[in-house]
Amino acid sequence: MDWLAPVSAVIGGGIAVASGWTVERSRWKREEVRQERDRRTTLYADYLAAVLSAREQIWHASRWRELPRAERIAMARNSLRDFQVYPMRDRVLLVGPPRLGELSYEIVRRLTAYRDAMIEEVNDGEAELQTAWDAFNEARDALTIAMRIDLDSLRI
Repeated sequence: MDWLAPVSAVIGGGIAVASGWTVERSRWKREEVRQERDRRTTLYADYLAAVLSAREQIWHASRWRELPRAERIAMARNSLRDFQVYPMRDRVLLVGPPRLGELSYEIVRRLTAYRDAMIEEVNDGEAELQTAWDAFNEARDALTIAMRIDLDSLRI
């Protein structure tokens, strides 16, 4: 009996199945990495938007002299809560690498320092408030760079 044809068919079928599985596995892996990158991009952008919106609210509170002092202080104090900065930071801590977690804590610390300088009724042009503003911007730049590095690590 001629066994060569059936054995060749079985071997050829096995090769076809293995190569098909390999192709599908690599396609699935690329899609998974792309989805994770998209999720992180959205999260990081939302977090930066929340932090920057809170900073803008603090800035407006420092400039809006027509409002009574108590309202300006309340506006500044509520800024981080109004824009969900703390919950967004916790999401970044869960998803991002440890370095991103450290930087997300640092930016919130510097944002609260800016808010506290404003609440102490330091005029907008004074050195303490400007120093807090600059420190916040440095933390924002460092966080943005770390986010880009993390997202670049997920490129296919």
